Amino acid sequence: MSNESSNSLNHFLKIGLMGWLYVFALLYGCQTGAYVTEQPSDPISVKKILVLPFNDASLMSANTADMRCPVCGRVFITGDIEAGAAGFLTDQSIDLLKRHTDHQIIRGDALMALISANQTTVAAKERLAAKGRENDTDVVLVGFVYRFKDRVGKAYGVESPASVAFDMHLIRVAGSRTIWSAIFDETQESLGDNLFRLGSFLSRGGRWLTAEELATSGLEEIFKKFPK
Repeated sequence: MSNESSNSLNHFLKIGLMGWLYVFALLYGCQTGAYVTEQPSDPISVKKILVLPFNDASLMSANTADMRCPVCGRVFITGDIEAGAAGFLTDQSIDLLKRHTDHQIIRGDALMALISANQTTVAAKERLAAKGRENDTDVVLVGFVYRFKDRVGKAYGVESPASVAFDMHLIRVAGSRTIWSAIFDETQESLGDNLFRLGSFLSRGGRWLTAEELATSGLEEIFKKFPK
């Protein structure tokens, strides 16, 4: 086969492969670690929302392997949490709330004295609802961060990737019940490790993200489905 024919064949194969990769990305979407796990069954009316700071799981439990969410009971694998992670998630959530909703936002104080890993989920929601009543709000938004580990390395080559896990819950003050919940739990993977994450890999610029970038990606997906 001549060099010209060989080059043409290689060019054709490359185009074909790129086409299949594009179709694959469309079929599987972003495939991020962000999921809304509970949606309101009926339309809700929200005018004022109390947003509490994210809770750092490492300050709530001595267990360094896993932790049960105080609000929903789901168990998360815990890990390193970078300094300032809880504040970063809180600030980003408020910015996204302002972008996606018209709710009046009341920023609350930390509830470490009210939320612990050892109480029942019913008790946790009752305490959160009570805090909402104190601030005359319709709902309370609270979150917990279980991992927030930054990448070791650069954007196009890492020794270890970023890993982030958190969840969020919207509690209706009237009735002290959860009306919306979401989780984000992801350790970034290469295409060689998980081809099903092609969509998210391409949407993120084909590079390794920092923990803040990974968390922001998850929050943006979550708040697209936040109750209006």
